[in-house]
Amino acid sequence: MADNRVTAQVPSIYEASALWTAMGLFGLVLALFLVVFDGPVFSGVEWLVEISQSGPNALSPETAAAVTNGIDVWAWSGIVVAAIALPLGNGRVRAALANALRPTAGRQESDSLPPDRYGLVFFLSLIGVFVFAGLAHWALRAHLDTDWLEGEDGLSEWWSVATYLAAAVFAGAAFWALRATRHTKLRYLYLFLAVGFFLGAMEEISWGQRLVGWGTPSVIQEINFQDETTIHNVNFANNIIFEALFWGSALGMVGGLWRLTANLRGLSDQMRLLLPSLTMAPALLMIMVWRTGDIWEGANIPRLVMDNFNHGPRGSEVPEVMLGLCIIIYTFTNLKRARYLSRLAGSATSATNKETAKERS
Repeated sequence: MADNRVTAQVPSIYEASALWTAMGLFGLVLALFLVVFDGPVFSGVEWLVEISQSGPNALSPETAAAVTNGIDVWAWSGIVVAAIALPLGNGRVRAALANALRPTAGRQESDSLPPDRYGLVFFLSLIGVFVFAGLAHWALRAHLDTDWLEGEDGLSEWWSVATYLAAAVFAGAAFWALRATRHTKLRYLYLFLAVGFFLGAMEEISWGQRLVGWGTPSVIQEINFQDETTIHNVNFANNIIFEALFWGSALGMVGGLWRLTANLRGLSDQMRLLLPSLTMAPALLMIMVWRTGDIWEGANIPRLVMDNFNHGPRGSEVPEVMLGLCIIIYTFTNLKRARYLSRLAGSATSATNKETAKERS
């Protein structure tokens, strides 16, 4: 008897023309509204502050400037959303983009990794990351001055060192596991990551400077604001890392959503070895909240709410701890996939060798 069951498909956000068009129109209308009626909007915010607080000068000049900046930022945010979403609402644009990505992203006949399973394990992992992110935010913000937790060589710093080293091992093992597969180019990405994570671990412990006790070279001491032999504490490097954390987290969220919507419709092995899992979403969102740049600060609603209840970001340890968790999840899950492909390649090689031996005999 024929099997008439229909395989469940994950709804594709990418193919939802009406959704993209609605998002684009909403962003455009929001931008126009805030540009044209910026004065009434400011007056409305001022009125809300006045009825929620008592006493003179409820809205200080600094707060008023922040509100004005927030209105401008949200107007530009609406324009950015419209510029991205409206073209994606056009079927021809999406088709052209899909055709450009298909050689790399679309599933090929030689691909063998199974689709992701978004079942109990996925949701338990997601909840676990969410709880970890919440506890890390509370603990590291409330105990900012606790040396054993956040001080030099404290628990949070050694967490970063341990996660970087573990991620370097996982990435290096993935590089080695992929050597017998057809992904000979992609494997060098993991070699690059392994080296990068190892260097990150050495940077976290100042290349052993505090452990051994040797001094900082004068050339580095002049430009390093912690007077240590590190690159990430140099002003220009620190600014680059700040921006990289925010935009990297944003790209990680986009990659996780892409992976989710393209999962059962067909995603190549290359993309499954590259795109992150959406289980990292709570940690990535926490990094984005803590590491939003000055330009987007007025549009950072979660951070504004946290600041209002005196729970806003303080220090720099939370995003670093979240980053450590993310790289562990990313490298460990990809190592499992790399080993799966390695076993398949080994089995195929053994089968080929047996067939060759039979033919010769």
